[in-house]
Amino acid sequence: MANTPISNAFISVNDIVNNFIISYTGAGKIIPDSKRTEVIFHARRCLQEFAYETIKSQFIEERNNVLTTQSYPLPSDFVAVIKVTVGGAEQNESTTTPPAAGKFYIDFVAKTIRYGTAGNAVLTYLSNALTTDESAAIPKLAEEAMYACMVYAILANRGDTDLNTLQRLLIEKTDKLERAKSRLVFTNFS
Repeated sequence: MANTPISNAFISVNDIVNNFIISYTGAGKIIPDSKRTEVIFHARRCLQEFAYETIKSQFIEERNNVLTTQSYPLPSDFVAVIKVTVGGAEQNESTTTPPAAGKFYIDFVAKTIRYGTAGNAVLTYLSNALTTDESAAIPKLAEEAMYACMVYAILANRGDTDLNTLQRLLIEKTDKLERAKSRLVFTNFS
């Protein structure tokens, strides 16, 4: 199961894969046979395809015993902060380094973060989704677009798929992607 705490607005890639296998694969379904590894591959691939233009992926990084005198590296897939908490208290962004108590500072040149309070820190951030981790969380508003992308990708990689079916699936994928974009454009995840 995914390790990332998921709010009502997000669903993990692991859950997307499980839901996809239940809903789209098996006897009498659009994909009669598929291995879990194939579904995971295409889920990751679709997530990467959507990453920059549609889906804002949320990750959690926990650090124990952070110090106010030390800088910590940002995750390699970091795009923007959603929330920072230290010792259970939410911190606000600082414009100066070192940050004052109750604040954090991000140095984008050095790709580091400093906390203004010591303790256990939790960094919730948007990711560029270039990951192999199934604990990634994506907005539920983009869930149907993910499924459409995965169906199309799996069937497009099979030689025996009817071309008319592929054309219909491509149109459906494009339509759902555009709908997801329009739904997410003004969504505030903070």
